[in-house]
Amino acid sequence: MLHMLRRIWILPLLLIAIAMVALQPQWQVRQIEHAFSDQLLSMGADAAIQAGYVQTMHEQRWSDTAFVNILHLSLPRGRTEARLRAPITVYYGVRPQHLHVNGFEQGVLSIVVDRVEVLSVDTDLAHMEMETSVGWARLDALSGENVRGAARVKFQDSKYKAAGKLLMGADASAAVQTAINKIAVKIPGVTAVKIVRRDSVEQSA
Repeated sequence: MLHMLRRIWILPLLLIAIAMVALQPQWQVRQIEHAFSDQLLSMGADAAIQAGYVQTMHEQRWSDTAFVNILHLSLPRGRTEARLRAPITVYYGVRPQHLHVNGFEQGVLSIVVDRVEVLSVDTDLAHMEMETSVGWARLDALSGENVRGAARVKFQDSKYKAAGKLLMGADASAAVQTAINKIAVKIPGVTAVKIVRRDSVEQSA
């Protein structure tokens, strides 16, 4: 009878032990996820994790063609064009709210990155080049200055679009992974980070 009672008690304990072993990886992932979230929250809501920078040359062209009406005829007065070139430095990184824990195995924390962002773009004004060609029947003080002004405005808008295209490469992904790794390895048990970029998947789809 005593032997039977022992067998009855051993079975539930064995089932509990098996369940604890089975649930341990999930529990560990949740613990790591909470710890990583706490790390990100401590940075502040408006914080950004700067990963690196890229330097390149950006160019913007803008032109304007004018006509004059003579005896009901539309005659061209020429085309005025401005070409603006300048070196730019693109600083990029990620926002904490765009990072999500996707798994944890053998010390490696898997992170999904929603998107890598352009944090800022600096223009090297000291090495900016501006070339202007003025139409044959037009004045530089008028059409030339107007076209140069438009080129400057367009340059500011287009440099951010150009900067975003630079961030889809492997170099940017490696830099982001290194930046996140510096944060994650502070968590006990985490030895490395592996990232999956959601914006890269969407771009290639």
